[in-house]
Order: sequence, then structure tokens, then C-alpha cells
Amino acid sequence: MLALAVDPMRSLLAAARLVQGAIAGAVLHDDGRMDPLPGLAGHPLLADDSPAVHAARDAITSGHVYTSFLWPLGGRHAPEGHARITAMASTEDVPAALAGMVLVSPPGTLRGLTPRELEVLGLLVDGRSNFQIAAALVVAQRTVAAHLEHILAKLSAPTRTLAAVRAEREGLYVPVASGTGGPYRVPAARFRTTR
Repeated sequence: MLALAVDPMRSLLAAARLVQGAIAGAVLHDDGRMDPLPGLAGHPLLADDSPAVHAARDAITSGHVYTSFLWPLGGRHAPEGHARITAMASTEDVPAALAGMVLVSPPGTLRGLTPRELEVLGLLVDGRSNFQIAAALVVAQRTVAAHLEHILAKLSAPTRTLAAVRAEREGLYVPVASGTGGPYRVPAARFRTTR
């Protein structure tokens, strides 16, 4: 790449500029390493062992070229709001050893969805039934049905399938943890940020 006078970071930075309001970013390597993205600040959600980074890496390794989702700040119930996590796979003009990048930006509009509804949406996007959502969140199926009714209204979706499609397209969900069956669990104090 350098012999051809192509700077892979320039290509990644150009792609990062497509994410409106990106405040932090990191480059993901195939071997699991991570480097800061030059020109953007660091962020606690971009720590090496961050569940948000694991979710972004999972999306890239599963074949998503671009994905965006929400991450609760200050703990599972998002007492400090949400951050938007955007994961982008590398393009052809960067070295093969670079898997992609992950960016942190403000959440944008949440369409009035509550933190719990965003969790339910994550499980819905993952293809879970009401029974499976109730089991993952340790609530009654009636509670899940009520959340889904509110979600359908807020997303102007007549069906749960359309709600899941809209949530995924707009990045309006908290992703499901790999292998746990439920939403990612984040220690409350670990990812606190200043406003």
C-alpha cells in the first residue's frame, strides 16, 4: 500500500466522516488488536475489552459491511442515555489485516423509545419470539406484548417484522450478546462518560 502511495488511514478517515457527529473511533485489526483512529478522540466504549467493541466486531465478522446500533451509557437501563456505535468493514483499498473500524457518535432521535423498548427491539431484530424475549429479560410475556404494542406505535409499523426491519435500518436497538441469549450486560460504573 505504501509503495503505491496509498495511505489506508486516509481511506478510513474519509469513511469515518460519513458518520455524522462521530466523536471517537478505533481501527479494528483481524488479529483482535485495536488502534485509535487518527483525528478522533478515544472513548471508554472503545476499550479493548468493551462489549460494545465485541458487538461491532461480531457484526463485521458476520458479514455486515455497515451496521449501527445503540449502546446504553451508565448501565443497562441507560441512566446517562445512549451512544450510537457504528461498525464499518474495511474497503478494498486498505490492507487485508484491517477488519474495519468502530465509531462512537450521539444517538440521534430515538423516536420516543425507552431503554427497555430498545432492548426488546434488539431481541426482536435477533428473531426472538415473545416467549424468548420474556425469558431473556426475565419478565412476563404480557409485559413483552405491551412493550411491542408501544414499539409498533412509535415506529409506525403494523407488524413486528416491519418494526424489526425499521429498527435495524435506523440502528434503533441494543444488540443481543453473543452466546448469552440476552442483551449485553454492562457494568454500570465501567462506561460512565462525562457530558
